[in-house]
Amino acid sequence: MKVPTRVMSVHCVVTFPDVVDIENAPGIRDALRTAIRTHGDVCRTLVADLSASRFATATALSVLVEARNLARTKGMALYVVAPAPLTRKVFTLTGLREVMPLYRSLDEMPLPPAG
Repeated sequence: MKVPTRVMSVHCVVTFPDVVDIENAPGIRDALRTAIRTHGDVCRTLVADLSASRFATATALSVLVEARNLARTKGMALYVVAPAPLTRKVFTLTGLREVMPLYRSLDEMPLPPAG
């Protein structure tokens, strides 16, 4: 599975498919790990773009928690772009919104602090 990844300024953006499930999770995990390894010296944030997702599955949340932990070891923050109300609600209910900044669009994301 090819997972689109691009660098935007100091953000490394990984675009998620509409649904993250047990079949495609390994490919998404690999894309996130590769983005961290490949762009960790250039990007200060790893962005999980869930714009195509209407709902965040438990598998998606698991992948994101793992990516957040790995990104932190490289000094990167993890941002999540999730415009869909149900997706945002899942982040609020699980408490992940407190540890993963949540934005409605890529344009809404701030530049992370330097350092």
